[in-house]
Amino acid sequence: MPTDFLEQLNAEFFNGALAPLVLERLRALPVERADARGFVERAFRLMHQAGLPATDVSPFQGDLLGSLIARLLPGTWGGRIPPITVAGRHRKFDMLVARVCGEHGRMLDIACGFPPFTSVDSANDLPGWDILGVDRALPEFLLEDGLDNYASFNADGEVQYFQPTTPTKENWGALLGDYDGNQRRLEALFRHLHSGGTAPPGASLVRHPIAQYERDNLHFVRADLDALSTPPATVIRCFNMLMYFDAGFRARALPLFADLLQDGGLLLYGVDWAYSIECRYVTMRKRDGRLAAGEFAFSLDNLTPVGIVPWYTLQPDEPEALRLASLSRVLRDDAAFIREYTECADAMRHEYGICERQPDGYFADVSLELPPAELWLRMSEFSTRLDAALGPRAVAVLTAAGHSTRINEVGHVAVRV
Repeated sequence: MPTDFLEQLNAEFFNGALAPLVLERLRALPVERADARGFVERAFRLMHQAGLPATDVSPFQGDLLGSLIARLLPGTWGGRIPPITVAGRHRKFDMLVARVCGEHGRMLDIACGFPPFTSVDSANDLPGWDILGVDRALPEFLLEDGLDNYASFNADGEVQYFQPTTPTKENWGALLGDYDGNQRRLEALFRHLHSGGTAPPGASLVRHPIAQYERDNLHFVRADLDALSTPPATVIRCFNMLMYFDAGFRARALPLFADLLQDGGLLLYGVDWAYSIECRYVTMRKRDGRLAAGEFAFSLDNLTPVGIVPWYTLQPDEPEALRLASLSRVLRDDAAFIREYTECADAMRHEYGICERQPDGYFADVSLELPPAELWLRMSEFSTRLDAALGPRAVAVLTAAGHSTRINEVGHVAVRV
C-alpha cells in the first residue's frame, strides 16, 4: 500500500518525476493512518496548484513528510493540537505590530502554546505593550524526565503532550518509536513525583509552570476562545491554530476576534515557522464594530521552501494555503520572474549550504551534521534576503495580473483581499 499510494500521488501531481531519494524518504509514512495519508495528499495537491516542479522537492522535505509529520498530527495526541513553539518564531510580527501600531498597546496572543516562547519574545520586543497569552491547553503540571524529554499534564494527571527538549529527528524517533511505552513511563514518573517520591537525576515536576514566564507586561490565561473575557485589545495575534479547523469554526472565530478587539484594532493570523520563515498571514482592522477587508501577505521563500510549511494544513479548503498556492502559481507562470528567482534562490542555497541544486536539476539533502537551530537561522537569512532581492519584482508581476499588491512594513509581499 505505501508504494501504491505514493506512486499514485507521484503520477497524479508530478507525472512520476519525483527523485528516487524523495520517494524513499516518503515510504516511512504510516499509510495505515488516514490522517497521515490525508496530510500528504493535501500537501501534494497544494504543490501542484502552486506549479511546483518535481525538481524543487528535496529529500529533506520527503523526510519531513514521511517521518515527522505523523508524529505532530492531532491523531497522535488523542485529537489535541500539539503545542509546538519555537523561540523567535513571531519576531517579524512583533516588528510589524511596532511599526503599524506604535510603542504601546495591548496584545492577545491566542493559542500561545507551551512553553510560551513567542509570548515571551513579544514581551521583550514590545516592552511598552501588555501581552496576554491565551491557550486552552496550558498545562497544570510540567514533567522533566531527566532524559532530555518533557511532558505536560492536566489537573487530573493525564498526559497531554510530550516531546524531546531538543527536537531532532533522532530524538523524536527515540521517544515516539515506542509511543505507548514512553507514555506509560512518563505517567508512572508523574505519579511517583506527585506523591512525593524522590526525583531521579535531572527529573522534576512543577505545578502551574506557566507562572515562571509571567512578568509585569506578560500574563497568561487558560481559556477557550468563546469563553475568554478580557478588556478590548489593540492587537490580536493568532498563529498556527486556524489551519487545524474547518470553515465552520472560522465562521465562529472571526466574530469572536472582532468582539475582543477595540475599534481600529488589528487582527493578525496565519502560519509560520522559526524566525517567521515560510509565512502566510492575514491582517485585518476592526472598523465600526466589524472586521474590514485587509491584506494577505507571504514571504517569497514559499515558492521553493526548504521546509514544508506552505503545504501544512489539516483542511483541504484552508483559505490562506489556497491563496498562497494561487499567487505562487501566478509568479511561477511568469517565465522571466521565475528564472530570476531560481537563479537567486539557488545561489543563496549554495552560499548557505542548504539543499543545494545538483547537476541533474534536483535539490540535494540537508546535511545531517546541521543542527535544527542552525538550519532555521540560515533559512531565516535566506528568506529575508529573498524578500529584499525579489519582492519588488513579485509585486510587479502580481500587480500586472490584477492584484492590488505592495511590500508591507516587514518586507513581505502583501495583496489586498
